[in-house]
Amino acid sequence: MQILFTSASSPTALALARVLAAEGHIVHAADEEHIWGTAPARYSRAYRRFYRLSETWSAAALWKAIGQNIDLIIPFGPLPGHFVESLRARGANIVGETLTQDHFEFQDFVRDNIVNASAANPSIVQVPATFMVHSRTCIAEILSNRESTFSLQPLPCYDTDDEDTLVDVEHAIASSASVPIQPFAPLVLSCSTLNDRTVEAIKRLPMSDTKPYRLIEVAEGGSFYSAHAFVHASQIRSFVVTNSKATDRDFVIVGTGEPLYDLLYQFTKRLVETLEGWQTVVANHLSLTFHLQDKVTYADFVRKVTVVSCYNEPHASLVLLATVPELRKKLALAYTAPTLEGEDSAPVQFPPKGRVSKALYSAPLAFYGLTRILVEFRPWRRIWWTALARMTMMCWVWVINFKEEMWETSDPGPALCFWTITIIDSFIKSVGQATRINWAATHIAYIRSKAFASYRMAATVFALVLHIRAWWFAILLYPWYRKAQR
Repeated sequence: MQILFTSASSPTALALARVLAAEGHIVHAADEEHIWGTAPARYSRAYRRFYRLSETWSAAALWKAIGQNIDLIIPFGPLPGHFVESLRARGANIVGETLTQDHFEFQDFVRDNIVNASAANPSIVQVPATFMVHSRTCIAEILSNRESTFSLQPLPCYDTDDEDTLVDVEHAIASSASVPIQPFAPLVLSCSTLNDRTVEAIKRLPMSDTKPYRLIEVAEGGSFYSAHAFVHASQIRSFVVTNSKATDRDFVIVGTGEPLYDLLYQFTKRLVETLEGWQTVVANHLSLTFHLQDKVTYADFVRKVTVVSCYNEPHASLVLLATVPELRKKLALAYTAPTLEGEDSAPVQFPPKGRVSKALYSAPLAFYGLTRILVEFRPWRRIWWTALARMTMMCWVWVINFKEEMWETSDPGPALCFWTITIIDSFIKSVGQATRINWAATHIAYIRSKAFASYRMAATVFALVLHIRAWWFAILLYPWYRKAQR
């Protein structure tokens, strides 16, 4: 099978490309490259060929050139909507589809099709509470009876003159007013934080029966977990649960034997069954975010699990799946096989007793930290010794638990390219922060600009002198020229 990766320089794309190439598939890479030769995907042995995307050579033009040989497109970054429509109109099979436009639309879908769909089989996982309000009295009543924090947002409403026409609140207000209004910023409300300024802002809202608003519960406190699945032919091909941290790449893997793992898997499976026949694509990535909060009610602990959002992009945990040797063949089948039966039909997941190690790009980070320590050499300050201790600890952890997302022993090109670019960028940033070097660079630039201006002035004067000299020569030689013509 011939597969095309877009945003092919990402660590997730490189990891999956190595797995697919090892199983005999032909993988092509396409990525933006602002400066020629700086894309890590260009140097990967897993890709058969690299295609540089630009404004003139877009993904649609690339598909027009090589589309007849490509069986599947897997995007590892956002693609413009018109590109996706154009590629599908030309017969491209693309992994991934944006299921909903925003979190609220996804929550409404889950509420209507899973939470409230069957009374005989209720869902343990809930969605944030939502209320449609038509007046300030409704808002006050809801806030007084609930301790949660809510977000107040306008709701699309039906025009009373034409009940079949859906009218947006902002457009309806703008059409009736002589002065255009600014887009409404959601108000965050709770009974404990309500003040006079917020009350005045609510009074100014054009709220009525024909222009309703809605209160949406905001998930706060507790902890957030994410379930990452790859769905192909209505089957969950891979499944990973992570405990989300401060950033998307900072996470902890949840073991397969944990009760939370089974709970989130059953909900994801139920969601996939609900989406069967509704999706227009064969395969898709699902990244579901859940909010967990423990409460004490009547001397008992109650765990509330709420699904908050859904994304349709590959997660960084795919890199760790690709590093487990016994999972690589099964992972390749998950992306390429039309159907799976028997043992292969089980989703790809981490072994219960497998050791999973993870670190960030340690080499560039270590060089950046070391450069800053050398540039800002101030041993008489306590903060300098703190940075040195942190740097020493990071190098020690790096030696013990080395795990680079872009590094592969048999395919080191992308990591070396990325490290080189990052190290140069880090060095420039670190050196630029030094006060004396900044002062010197500023003055050198000033002297250079003055010298350049003086050079241009001197060149202009010299050219003017040459022109005057040419005219004088012409005037002196003109009588001799007339005499020679006679």
